[in-house]
Amino acid sequence: MSKLTITWGKPLTWTTTPVPNKNSILKLIPAALLTDEMITIHNVPGTSDVKYMLEIFEQLGGKAAWISEASLTLDASTINHHVIDPELSKKMKSSVMYSGPLLSRFGKVSMPLPQWCKLGTRPMDAFIENMERMGCSYTTDHGTYDLSCKSWLVWTTVTQRFPSVTATENLILMAVKAKGTTIVQNAACEPHVQDLCNMLVSMGAKIDWIWSNRLIIEWVDILHGTEWTVISDHLDVAWLITACVMTGGEITITNAIVEHMDVTLQAMRKLGVSINANPDTDTIHVPKQKELIIKKTIKGDILELSAGAWPLLPMDLMPVLLVLALHCEGSAMITNSYYSTQFFFVQELAKMKARTVMSDPHRIITFGPTNWKAANMLCGDIIQSSYGMLMACIAADWTSSLNAITPLFRRFPNFVDEFNALGAQMSLEE
Repeated sequence: MSKLTITWGKPLTWTTTPVPNKNSILKLIPAALLTDEMITIHNVPGTSDVKYMLEIFEQLGGKAAWISEASLTLDASTINHHVIDPELSKKMKSSVMYSGPLLSRFGKVSMPLPQWCKLGTRPMDAFIENMERMGCSYTTDHGTYDLSCKSWLVWTTVTQRFPSVTATENLILMAVKAKGTTIVQNAACEPHVQDLCNMLVSMGAKIDWIWSNRLIIEWVDILHGTEWTVISDHLDVAWLITACVMTGGEITITNAIVEHMDVTLQAMRKLGVSINANPDTDTIHVPKQKELIIKKTIKGDILELSAGAWPLLPMDLMPVLLVLALHCEGSAMITNSYYSTQFFFVQELAKMKARTVMSDPHRIITFGPTNWKAANMLCGDIIQSSYGMLMACIAADWTSSLNAITPLFRRFPNFVDEFNALGAQMSLEE
């Protein structure tokens, strides 16, 4: 699946439901290690990342079984191994999420840390430091970290220097069975972090202030099994809206979890997009747009949309917002100070006659509207940037191609069939 050909089709007009939250399921699977009772999870995305996480689960001794196309059961009662396979670990960054549950279960874990990230450096310092704060020590050899704690994990107050999602989630997985009360200050509180906390509560955990950046976690001795449904992906909601707008279509999105979309919808409205959101029914309707004009600030300055920790604009949303801004009349500055390579795909957008200025790797100024021209482009290895290019292609005249598109299937395994069913014209080539 290395090349995708896209021919401009009719406006996409449809009613749909977002895909399951990819970042959520990758943490819910390791959470099953905290109990010997059965965990059943519904609305599971059939992505390659899920496949790898289940392979690690089974490599550690657990039993995973699909009971339907989107539901699986997890049995950790047979987990008997604390060493995460290095080859499996290389395939995905989320493999580190097994470290907290293994420390809670065995008091030790051996794990390889990711040595690089396509989005930039993304250091793992906070991740390791949190485990040290809980009473663990470590040794390292050639990228593999061996962590252990003398007895029980220690309850404490942890104030994070940055609200890292991965570090927060791993800390939660350790703290729920650590004797005493753990307080997490400056915690990440993205929807997938909340989903993890809520599933743990359904298993018997005691976690307060789940929606906030200050978590209070009281220890419990035993967690039990549960049945859980993965929440919708708030990023996919935004991307569906963008696909609708880019093709001049109309869309109704059900199960959109409107409370997760507040700041994102504010940003899109600033770009001139008309959106109707109903929090009572969790439905979002985007009508056919009459005009798309970027609003200036009250003082008449250029609009700036900046990424930040939740509840601010999601960092992973910025490439698609950038493409949407280019589709609108006017200029905007799109800023993400967290990732150092996310915006490099603008050189590919230039092939489609998009006009941008890269102020630095973290800031792009857009000049629209773009009359998108068909082009042959290279996706690279960043899912969000690749999806941004896909949005440009479905708006371009005639036929475009995206090469090296494999990363898109990590999050959207069926996107080609789904878009074609809505009126797009896409075809895959090996």
